[in-house]
Amino acid sequence: MKFLPLVWAGIWRKPGRAILTLLSILNAFLLFGMLQGFNSGLNNVAAETHADILYTFSRVSQIEPLPLSHLAQIQRTPGVRAATPLIIFNSTYRQPTTRVQAFAVDPDGFFGLYPSLKVPRAQLEVMKRTRTGAIVGADLAKRHGWKIGDRVPLRSLLWANRDGSPTWPVDIVGIYNTTDQVFSANALLTNYDYVDQGRTVANGTAGFYMVRVADPNQANQVAASIDKLFANSPHETKTASERQLVQDQIKQIGDIGLVIGAIVGAVFFALLFSVGAVMMQSMRERIPELAVLKTLGFSDGRILWLILSESVVFCVISGGLGLAAAAALFPLIKKQIGFSIEPGPVMLLGLGFAVGLAILTGLPPAIRGMRLQIVDALAGR
Repeated sequence: MKFLPLVWAGIWRKPGRAILTLLSILNAFLLFGMLQGFNSGLNNVAAETHADILYTFSRVSQIEPLPLSHLAQIQRTPGVRAATPLIIFNSTYRQPTTRVQAFAVDPDGFFGLYPSLKVPRAQLEVMKRTRTGAIVGADLAKRHGWKIGDRVPLRSLLWANRDGSPTWPVDIVGIYNTTDQVFSANALLTNYDYVDQGRTVANGTAGFYMVRVADPNQANQVAASIDKLFANSPHETKTASERQLVQDQIKQIGDIGLVIGAIVGAVFFALLFSVGAVMMQSMRERIPELAVLKTLGFSDGRILWLILSESVVFCVISGGLGLAAAAALFPLIKKQIGFSIEPGPVMLLGLGFAVGLAILTGLPPAIRGMRLQIVDALAGR
């Protein structure tokens, strides 16, 4: 620690160059933190999916409606604990760009099947009694300033109501909380009957069915049994686990890990050369100073650690600032995309990269300083 002022003075020997190098490292680690955080968040969503929940869609298309008569047959399938219909009711609020993720559900069936969504029983009873009642996620309510008792006009992107308008007023009667990554607190849930009976087309159908199985280990067999029920019928089904659907959606984006790895690799490859060049230039400029330090009694090993310490301190501080900036933006990612990111693993990995960068760029000039001969250095050779 007693050599820390000397290390710090060496870092800021030329402030302009130090600041520009700091900014380049900071930007690189900001990019690393954002990309790695996004990838980590996607992996967390896939890992936290429910093994005992299945989704049954139309085999033709996931937006093709299924008749409500399917529900009773699905509920009677061996291995099925519960099943409930859902209608996708995605809408906008006030502005066309303000999207609201919404579903029409059977209150008892849905909240009984998805116990990770916490809502007071009294609020659930009010929703059942109120045709236009809706329960919203805590995050969604906070974002729009909604509270219980508000009437919210939603403009449906899919369904027109019987008066020919796409506007559906819903009454906020409850707010749910959840830590679930898949079905987050950013959705609005209204009554199935309100939407199904009020829309002009596709009455008596569901967009898909959510199914909870008794034994998660038998999920694939139950899914096959459900699809077998409706094989060769006008409304054939495709049933998949929640995890499979999430993974399929991620694959549609592409190989995220490969893309992020390629981008980060290219950035760090360029950074390695630029920071390495700066460190070598700094070393050449300080040859007389290092010779004086050796004359005063600094050993070769101490010179090596002095130069290497400068590189490590500088890279760790610069990288840490970039990672901290990325961590500060993680809540914005959650707000915009819906999944949260644990900053701890990303920060640790990033700091590991920072130390690696410091060693790779600082070791060559440190070895040169260690081998420096006093006579040659003072003579300018």
